[in-house]
Amino acid sequence: MSKTQGSRGKSQQQTKLFSSQDKEANKMATSASEASVQPLTLDMLVGELEKLRKDVTGELTASMNTALAPIQASLQKITDTMATHTATITGMETALSAHSDGITTLEREVAVLKSKLETTNQVNDRLQLAVEDLVSRSKRQNLCVIGIPEGMEGDDARLFMTTLFKKMVGDPQLDTLELDRAHRSLAPKPPQGSRPLIVHFHKYAQKERVLLSG
Repeated sequence: MSKTQGSRGKSQQQTKLFSSQDKEANKMATSASEASVQPLTLDMLVGELEKLRKDVTGELTASMNTALAPIQASLQKITDTMATHTATITGMETALSAHSDGITTLEREVAVLKSKLETTNQVNDRLQLAVEDLVSRSKRQNLCVIGIPEGMEGDDARLFMTTLFKKMVGDPQLDTLELDRAHRSLAPKPPQGSRPLIVHFHKYAQKERVLLSG
């Protein structure tokens, strides 16, 4: 009993001793910690805030760059496509301008040719009228004689008709009768009958005398 109580007494004394030592150690540690902590100043606060700002800004910049990368790539493709289209349109405009100039030149040439054609048509109309007039005048002096058998005129139809007209008319004024030509019509020789004889008088007045006397 006495030994047990003695042991417990020693143990309690040792515990109190350790507790006192721990308290002292804690006090010393607290004092050392308080001594090592520096007071917070305005410059320190500004520095910490600036550091925080840089960190946040860097993170936001990295996030935005990552998020905007696909959009920037798409925009670059659109820019390249627009540049290609612009070059194509420029080439088309250049070609269109060249074609427009060519069409303008052709229109001018067509206008010149049209003017020349109109002038040519006018000249042709005048020539045609002149030819028709000459043909009409020439035909006015023609006389178609029918009923003379084929071959009766011999080899010289003009001489034959001159002699015939002089004998038929018996007008002294026809002694100077002059025929430019005389020939059968150009139609094929018929099996029966004869082709007309076409006589061209040198003077229209002599033709009229022959007709009036006949």
